[in-house]
Amino acid sequence: MMHELDLVVIGGGHAGIEAAHAGFRMGVRTALVSMSLEAIGRMSCNPAIGGLGKGQIVHDIDALGGLMGRLADETGIQFRMLNESKGPAVWGPRCQSDMAAYSLAAQRELRACQGLELIAGEVVSLKYDANATRVWTITIHDGTILNTHSVVITSGTFLASRMFTGLARSVGGRVNEASAEQLSECLHHLGIRLRRLKTGTPSRLDPASIDYAACEEQAGDATPYPFSWSTRTPLHNRAVCWITRTSLRTHAVLRTGFAQSPMFSGVIKGLGPRYCPSIEDKINRFADKDSHQLFLEPEGDGNGRIYVNGFSSSLPAEIQEAALHTIPGLEHCKILQIGYAVEYDAIDATQLHPTLQCREWPGLFFAGQVCGTSGYEEAAGQGLVAGINAALRVQGRDPFILGRSESYIGVMLDDLVNLPLEEPYRMFTSRAEYRLFLRYDNAAQRLTRQGRELGLVGDTQWQHFEASQIRLAQARQLLETTSPDIATANQILVASAQDPVMEKPRWIQLLRRPGIDADKLFCAAGLCETLEREERLHIHAEEMYRGFYERQQREIEQAHRLEHLRLKDSLDYAQITALSFEGRQKLSKARPLTIGQATRIPGVRPADISVLIYWLNHHS
Repeated sequence: MMHELDLVVIGGGHAGIEAAHAGFRMGVRTALVSMSLEAIGRMSCNPAIGGLGKGQIVHDIDALGGLMGRLADETGIQFRMLNESKGPAVWGPRCQSDMAAYSLAAQRELRACQGLELIAGEVVSLKYDANATRVWTITIHDGTILNTHSVVITSGTFLASRMFTGLARSVGGRVNEASAEQLSECLHHLGIRLRRLKTGTPSRLDPASIDYAACEEQAGDATPYPFSWSTRTPLHNRAVCWITRTSLRTHAVLRTGFAQSPMFSGVIKGLGPRYCPSIEDKINRFADKDSHQLFLEPEGDGNGRIYVNGFSSSLPAEIQEAALHTIPGLEHCKILQIGYAVEYDAIDATQLHPTLQCREWPGLFFAGQVCGTSGYEEAAGQGLVAGINAALRVQGRDPFILGRSESYIGVMLDDLVNLPLEEPYRMFTSRAEYRLFLRYDNAAQRLTRQGRELGLVGDTQWQHFEASQIRLAQARQLLETTSPDIATANQILVASAQDPVMEKPRWIQLLRRPGIDADKLFCAAGLCETLEREERLHIHAEEMYRGFYERQQREIEQAHRLEHLRLKDSLDYAQITALSFEGRQKLSKARPLTIGQATRIPGVRPADISVLIYWLNHHS
């Protein structure tokens, strides 16, 4: 069989789902290829979506018209806001997910896309022909041929993947799932620079074998915040998580297995994520610590498995089991699946543009863990951008590039393509220099218009956004132009442990006071009935950070302007003789797509940037 397509997505994980959905929504003929269609949307490791920095990415995806937010809301079994004791700029929405339900929901969403092809099979050949109508030809193991304009590779941890428990190894990227051996060879033959990385997963336990009385209960929020604009019904927490800790006895048991550790013995060459290390790596690197916190997390509603978050390991099975039995609450635990490590091929992402297209191969895009990241959320954000840009290329439209001042996704992509990374990349709020303005509560204001222009945001989402903007504008006008009476103002101030006032303040002046009870203020102003909860939070956060915003406004506007000054990929920097010699060399190698990206290339000087801006103004 031969298929004539515009876009082929290889891989059905979180990146592949968003890439395929984006291509379909933008009207290009799209197919998703997965080694198993039943594996689409599977959570390889932790059963959760969101977290610090990651929750903001999910809201960015949702604002642009992606899927992850509504899949998380639909299949979440416990919702919590992390970091809520701090300012909303660093809050981290997170949900515990029903893993099986999430995968099924993702498959249902893709199957509902009439015209999106879902193809089961392993890719065995990937070839480029610049003279063909569709430059990429993909061959599946059964002989099926896919001719396409653009390809997005979202292979996750499955490229030439090996699994390790102790010194025992097996081929595969997940338990009972094969490795994409030939796709890795295809990339090697194309000259794509590959490197070995490592990830891991902990044991899964029988919940009936755990003594919860010895653990600390971790409940969800009383009134959870949703991830998606489309979630109109209240979310409910149906699950409880638990906290326990390792001990010195646990560490002693684990150390007896170090000689058989594939990581310490050098069998595994790839580096793992620094901020999500295995338990053996923790006790080796932090030998002064007496214990490490562990989270016992259910993998779903009644699916009978508990995920031991914080106890990822590749030590021999008997060592893992003995160590788990030293932990409070787990003394008699029954192990349903032992922990293991995965070593796999990933690409060096500095070979990519911020569109995630390969610099050397037109129409070849990468997204997700294959780019050297960790985490479902990072993968989904990349998949969305790669899918968008692959579709734009087919349509002959300008690329879509998110700047660092526009979204967490923009921060991540800029880091990936400009920084040589030795270990898997993970998003944190600290990576974003404009994090006060990249909050989860203002994702819609930042990105929905762009999603609409791209064709991702449908009529219902757009109408909801426009209605929300009207409500916000009306509420702001009321807060800025009217005042409570003295008694009401002082009642709010005293309830917030603040001194009373002698003259009537405007509502907005009260809202700007540190420590004010915003909910009481909104209700007293009659806005609890007219504004949604998320809208009230948004107005409060805007006022909380307004002083910082005004001080950095010029810097943000300058960054935004530079990110939208486009450079052609074909630009011959050698002909711009006013550039420094080093600048010409660095720019020719990196081939930035915007002036903003050029400013972050090591060796490109401010004077070179001035020359480029002058050149653009006189040659555009």
